[in-house]
Amino acid sequence: MPATALLCERSLRTLMPAAGVGGSTDEMSEPHVDQANFPRVDRFLESEVVAHALTFAFERGLIDRLDRQATVPADPLAAGLRLDRARFDCLAGLLVGGGIVEEPGPGLLALTPAFRAVLPYRDLIAAKLGFAAAAAEDLRRCFPAFIADLPAFMAASRTFELFRYDRCFEVTPDNLAATRRWVSYTTCLTRYEAGPCLERIDLAGHRRLLDLGGNSGEFAAQACRRATGLSATVFDLPVVCALGRENLSGRPEAARVRFQPGDMRRDPLPEGHDLVTFKSVLHDWPPEEACALLARAAQALAPGGRLVVYERTPVPLRDRPAGYVQAADLVFQPFFREAGLYTEILRAQGFPEIAVDRIRLETPFHLIVARKPGGES
Repeated sequence: MPATALLCERSLRTLMPAAGVGGSTDEMSEPHVDQANFPRVDRFLESEVVAHALTFAFERGLIDRLDRQATVPADPLAAGLRLDRARFDCLAGLLVGGGIVEEPGPGLLALTPAFRAVLPYRDLIAAKLGFAAAAAEDLRRCFPAFIADLPAFMAASRTFELFRYDRCFEVTPDNLAATRRWVSYTTCLTRYEAGPCLERIDLAGHRRLLDLGGNSGEFAAQACRRATGLSATVFDLPVVCALGRENLSGRPEAARVRFQPGDMRRDPLPEGHDLVTFKSVLHDWPPEEACALLARAAQALAPGGRLVVYERTPVPLRDRPAGYVQAADLVFQPFFREAGLYTEILRAQGFPEIAVDRIRLETPFHLIVARKPGGES
């Protein structure tokens, strides 16, 4: 298994249980997150060495222990981790410096209020820790190629090896296992990124949603949860659809989300939908293929319906130094685009009404909503 896959799988499979993720699967899969309460976890992952200390603290149960009590003496914590006091002080110092832990008195440790506030989102913390480790390692090994020879970087990068769409056509145990590693990561991101988009769309005005490249169905399910009159079709590759059915199993919205396997670049798209969405999809494809996908989506969209593009914008690298956690976005930076490319394509497809909104989460997104002529306005 490639190192990237091992890092991501280790984080998602090991860190999350070790951190004691509470609540049922349904509760964890269905947070009600909008822009106002979006979990800001990146500030605790800016430093690589602090991120390693946090990973260690999760894996060894230290965060769990601190979460259960207001304050804990340092000596029994060190003994429980089987660390001598000097090594424990090194770990504690890193966590204190990173704003994760504080020292309310001599020999006492406690979680900071700021870190305790984001602990309910520890699945997101774990996912970001795992993927940042993978992306940062690629940048360390291959940074000259990242700057000077992007195709060579992609060929050598284990991050890009993880996202192998050619493994997604035939449903086999090996393909399910390989694809699950990246689908778990993208599902976790969408679990929290969907809300700030969906709160800006008049979902009540729509009846049938087509989510193209809809991954595990997380975005579609959250849309259905917000609009009880909405049903959804997720169109994605066969292996991804199989994993999507697993993801939604047992959730109330599952009855209103249908998975249709296919290749959206070539296979006929389902028609009769009055809302078509792309969430973090179009950057995967070169401009000419993104143009073709938008054209196909526009043709499938019902007259009077709306087409939505929700994508990361290029990371604003000049605003501040890029931290460790930004490595996860930086490796994809060459493929993130400004909204202008997509709005030009939509205008060429005959969409007269196009609105663009910029949404600042941990990384910036643009939200493009375009209405197709015809039907009822």
